Amino acid sequence: AVPRAAAQRALEAERKREGERERGEMTTLTPTLVWAQRVNKVFVTFEMLGTSNVKVSLTDGLLSLDADAAGKSYKLENMPLWAEIDSEGSKWFSNDRAVVITLKKKEEEWWDGLTKDKGLKRFIKVDFSKWCEEDDKEYTGEVAMGGGFDDMGGMGGMGGMDFSSMMGGMGGMGMGDAAGMPGADFDDEDDDEPLDDLEPKDLPPIGGEEDGPPPLEEVDQ
Repeated sequence: AVPRAAAQRALEAERKREGERERGEMTTLTPTLVWAQRVNKVFVTFEMLGTSNVKVSLTDGLLSLDADAAGKSYKLENMPLWAEIDSEGSKWFSNDRAVVITLKKKEEEWWDGLTKDKGLKRFIKVDFSKWCEEDDKEYTGEVAMGGGFDDMGGMGGMGGMDFSSMMGGMGGMGMGDAAGMPGADFDDEDDDEPLDDLEPKDLPPIGGEEDGPPPLEEVDQ
Protein backbone atom coordinates (compact mmCIF):
# COMPACT_ATOMS: atom_id res chain seq x y z
CA ALA A 1 0.00 0.00 0.00
CA VAL A 2 2.85 2.36 0.81
CA PRO A 3 4.68 1.93 -2.54
CA ARG A 4 1.39 2.43 -4.38
CA ALA A 5 0.71 5.68 -2.52
CA ALA A 6 4.22 6.90 -3.25
CA ALA A 7 3.80 6.10 -6.93
CA GLN A 8 0.53 8.03 -6.98
CA ARG A 9 2.19 11.07 -5.44
CA ALA A 10 5.01 10.88 -7.96
CA LEU A 11 2.51 10.72 -10.81
CA GLU A 12 0.64 13.75 -9.52
CA ALA A 13 3.89 15.69 -9.18
CA GLU A 14 4.84 14.82 -12.74
CA ARG A 15 1.47 16.00 -14.02
CA LYS A 16 1.88 19.23 -12.10
CA ARG A 17 5.30 19.82 -13.67
CA GLU A 18 3.85 19.13 -17.12
CA GLY A 19 1.11 21.66 -16.49
CA GLU A 20 3.65 24.24 -15.44
CA ARG A 21 5.70 23.60 -18.57
CA GLU A 22 2.61 23.96 -20.73
CA ARG A 23 1.75 27.23 -19.06
CA GLY A 24 5.27 28.44 -19.64
CA GLU A 25 4.87 27.72 -23.34
CA MET A 26 1.60 29.67 -23.55
CA THR A 27 1.55 33.05 -25.20
CA THR A 28 0.94 35.72 -22.58
CA LEU A 29 -1.52 38.35 -23.77
CA THR A 30 -3.05 41.50 -22.36
CA PRO A 31 -6.77 40.84 -21.98
CA THR A 32 -9.41 43.16 -23.39
CA LEU A 33 -12.19 44.34 -21.13
CA VAL A 34 -15.43 46.31 -21.09
CA TRP A 35 -16.46 48.67 -18.32
CA ALA A 36 -19.31 50.82 -17.06
CA GLN A 37 -19.85 52.88 -13.95
CA ARG A 38 -22.24 54.36 -11.45
CA VAL A 39 -21.50 57.16 -9.05
CA ASN A 40 -20.45 54.65 -6.38
CA LYS A 41 -19.10 51.64 -8.30
CA VAL A 42 -17.47 50.38 -11.50
CA PHE A 43 -18.25 47.24 -13.52
CA VAL A 44 -15.32 45.52 -15.27
CA THR A 45 -15.80 42.41 -17.44
CA PHE A 46 -13.10 40.29 -19.08
CA GLU A 47 -14.77 38.15 -21.75
CA MET A 48 -12.70 34.97 -22.21
CA LEU A 49 -14.06 31.55 -23.20
CA GLY A 50 -12.80 28.54 -21.28
CA THR A 51 -11.48 30.62 -18.40
CA SER A 52 -9.43 28.82 -15.74
CA ASN A 53 -6.74 29.47 -13.11
CA VAL A 54 -8.16 32.92 -12.44
CA LYS A 55 -6.42 35.22 -9.98
CA VAL A 56 -7.60 38.76 -9.28
CA SER A 57 -5.83 41.28 -7.09
CA LEU A 58 -7.53 44.48 -5.95
CA THR A 59 -5.66 47.13 -4.03
CA ASP A 60 -6.35 50.80 -3.48
CA GLY A 61 -6.11 52.19 -6.97
CA LEU A 62 -4.68 49.07 -8.70
CA LEU A 63 -6.20 46.10 -10.55
CA SER A 64 -4.37 42.90 -11.55
CA LEU A 65 -5.62 39.82 -13.40
CA ASP A 66 -3.97 36.49 -14.22
CA ALA A 67 -5.98 33.83 -16.08
CA ASP A 68 -5.83 31.10 -18.72
CA ALA A 69 -8.32 30.71 -21.55
CA ALA A 70 -8.34 28.66 -24.77
CA GLY A 71 -4.70 27.62 -24.44
CA LYS A 72 -3.48 31.16 -23.84
CA SER A 73 -2.33 33.03 -20.78
CA TYR A 74 -3.74 36.48 -20.01
CA LYS A 75 -2.15 38.90 -17.63
CA LEU A 76 -2.92 42.45 -16.54
CA GLU A 77 -0.53 43.65 -13.87
CA ASN A 78 -1.17 46.61 -11.58
CA MET A 79 -3.39 48.62 -13.89
CA PRO A 80 -3.73 52.06 -12.27
CA LEU A 81 -7.39 52.92 -11.86
CA TRP A 82 -8.73 56.43 -12.30
CA ALA A 83 -9.21 56.81 -8.55
CA GLU A 84 -8.89 54.79 -5.38
CA ILE A 85 -11.28 51.95 -4.56
CA ASP A 86 -12.49 50.20 -1.44
CA SER A 87 -10.78 46.82 -1.77
CA GLU A 88 -12.85 45.14 0.93
CA GLY A 89 -16.10 46.41 -0.58
CA SER A 90 -15.13 45.25 -4.08
CA LYS A 91 -15.82 41.72 -5.33
CA TRP A 92 -15.36 39.45 -8.35
CA PHE A 93 -16.39 36.08 -9.74
CA SER A 94 -15.58 33.99 -12.80
CA ASN A 95 -17.12 31.25 -14.93
CA ASP A 96 -16.11 29.50 -18.14
CA ARG A 97 -16.96 32.58 -20.21
CA ALA A 98 -15.85 35.67 -18.32
CA VAL A 99 -14.37 37.29 -15.25
CA VAL A 100 -16.67 39.94 -13.75
CA ILE A 101 -15.38 42.49 -11.24
CA THR A 102 -17.37 45.08 -9.29
CA LEU A 103 -15.20 47.86 -7.89
CA LYS A 104 -16.51 49.98 -5.04
CA LYS A 105 -15.32 53.56 -5.32
CA LYS A 106 -13.75 55.05 -2.23
CA GLU A 107 -15.35 58.40 -3.08
CA GLU A 108 -18.74 58.72 -4.76
CA GLU A 109 -17.83 60.56 -7.93
CA TRP A 110 -17.92 60.05 -11.69
CA TRP A 111 -14.66 58.95 -13.28
CA ASP A 112 -13.47 60.39 -16.57
CA GLY A 113 -12.03 56.98 -17.48
CA LEU A 114 -11.16 53.55 -16.09
CA THR A 115 -7.39 53.97 -16.00
CA LYS A 116 -4.82 56.72 -16.18
CA ASP A 117 -2.48 54.48 -18.21
CA LYS A 118 -2.92 55.70 -21.79
CA GLY A 119 -1.12 52.63 -23.13
CA LEU A 120 -3.95 50.37 -21.96
CA LYS A 121 -6.80 52.35 -23.49
CA ARG A 122 -6.76 50.26 -26.67
CA PHE A 123 -7.66 47.21 -24.59
CA ILE A 124 -10.62 48.96 -22.93
CA LYS A 125 -14.10 49.33 -24.39
CA VAL A 126 -17.41 50.66 -23.11
CA ASP A 127 -19.95 48.15 -21.80
CA PHE A 128 -23.05 49.64 -23.42
CA SER A 129 -25.31 47.05 -21.77
CA LYS A 130 -24.52 48.62 -18.37
CA TRP A 131 -23.44 52.13 -19.33
CA CYS A 132 -25.15 55.08 -17.67
CA GLU A 133 -24.51 58.80 -18.11
CA GLU A 134 -24.10 61.10 -15.13
CA ASP A 135 -27.36 62.94 -15.90
CA ASP A 136 -29.31 59.85 -16.93
CA LYS A 137 -32.94 60.32 -15.82
CA GLU A 138 -33.45 56.58 -15.36
CA TYR A 139 -30.43 56.33 -13.05
CA THR A 140 -31.28 59.41 -10.96
CA GLY A 141 -34.82 58.14 -10.49
CA GLU A 142 -36.51 61.18 -12.00
CA VAL A 143 -39.66 60.66 -13.98
CA ALA A 144 -38.94 60.36 -17.69
CA MET A 145 -41.69 62.93 -18.38
CA GLY A 146 -39.61 65.64 -16.75
CA GLY A 147 -40.77 65.53 -13.14
CA GLY A 148 -44.50 64.90 -13.52
CA PHE A 149 -47.39 67.18 -14.38
CA ASP A 150 -45.87 70.14 -12.54
CA ASP A 151 -43.09 70.25 -15.13
CA MET A 152 -44.66 69.34 -18.44
CA GLY A 153 -42.09 71.47 -20.21
CA GLY A 154 -39.77 68.46 -20.02
CA MET A 155 -41.86 66.63 -22.62
CA GLY A 156 -40.50 67.05 -26.10
CA GLY A 157 -42.90 68.86 -28.41
CA MET A 158 -45.34 69.82 -25.62
CA GLY A 159 -43.95 73.36 -25.28
CA GLY A 160 -44.50 73.63 -21.54
CA MET A 161 -48.18 72.75 -21.34
CA ASP A 162 -50.28 74.73 -18.81
CA PHE A 163 -53.47 72.79 -18.11
CA SER A 164 -55.32 75.75 -16.56
CA SER A 165 -54.70 77.98 -19.56
CA MET A 166 -55.44 75.11 -21.90
CA MET A 167 -58.85 74.50 -20.35
CA GLY A 168 -59.60 78.21 -20.35
CA GLY A 169 -58.71 78.45 -24.00
CA MET A 170 -61.07 75.72 -25.10
CA GLY A 171 -63.93 78.18 -25.49
CA GLY A 172 -63.21 78.30 -29.20
CA MET A 173 -64.04 74.63 -29.32
CA GLY A 174 -67.48 75.24 -27.87
CA MET A 175 -66.52 74.05 -24.42
CA GLY A 176 -65.33 77.23 -22.73
CA ASP A 177 -68.88 78.72 -22.68
CA ALA A 178 -71.41 75.95 -22.32
CA ALA A 179 -74.27 78.46 -22.69
CA GLY A 180 -73.40 78.81 -26.35
CA MET A 181 -74.20 75.20 -27.02
CA PRO A 182 -77.75 74.37 -28.08
CA GLY A 183 -79.71 72.78 -25.29
CA ALA A 184 -76.83 73.19 -22.88
CA ASP A 185 -78.20 75.90 -20.54
CA PHE A 186 -77.25 74.12 -17.36
CA ASP A 187 -77.89 77.10 -15.09
CA ASP A 188 -81.58 77.55 -16.03
CA GLU A 189 -83.53 75.76 -13.33
CA ASP A 190 -86.96 77.02 -14.51
CA ASP A 191 -87.18 74.30 -17.11
CA ASP A 192 -86.83 71.61 -14.50
CA GLU A 193 -90.04 70.34 -12.89
CA PRO A 194 -89.99 68.93 -9.35
CA LEU A 195 -90.32 65.20 -9.33
CA ASP A 196 -93.08 65.46 -6.69
CA ASP A 197 -95.40 67.20 -9.21
CA LEU A 198 -95.20 64.34 -11.66
CA GLU A 199 -98.14 61.99 -11.16
CA PRO A 200 -98.94 58.90 -13.18
CA LYS A 201 -101.65 59.47 -15.75
CA ASP A 202 -104.96 57.64 -15.45
CA LEU A 203 -104.72 54.53 -17.54
CA PRO A 204 -107.58 52.13 -18.34
CA PRO A 205 -107.43 48.97 -16.30
CA ILE A 206 -105.73 46.06 -17.94
CA GLY A 207 -108.27 43.58 -19.24
CA GLY A 208 -111.15 46.11 -19.24
CA GLU A 209 -114.37 45.58 -21.21
CA GLU A 210 -113.52 48.17 -23.87
CA ASP A 211 -110.03 47.08 -24.69
CA GLY A 212 -110.12 43.39 -23.83
CA PRO A 213 -110.81 40.60 -26.34
CA PRO A 214 -114.45 39.37 -26.78
CA PRO A 215 -115.57 36.28 -24.84
CA LEU A 216 -114.92 32.95 -26.53
CA GLU A 217 -118.68 32.27 -26.78
CA GLU A 218 -119.22 35.34 -28.98
CA VAL A 219 -116.39 34.30 -31.28
CA ASP A 220 -117.89 30.82 -31.75
CA GLN A 221 -121.28 32.27 -32.69
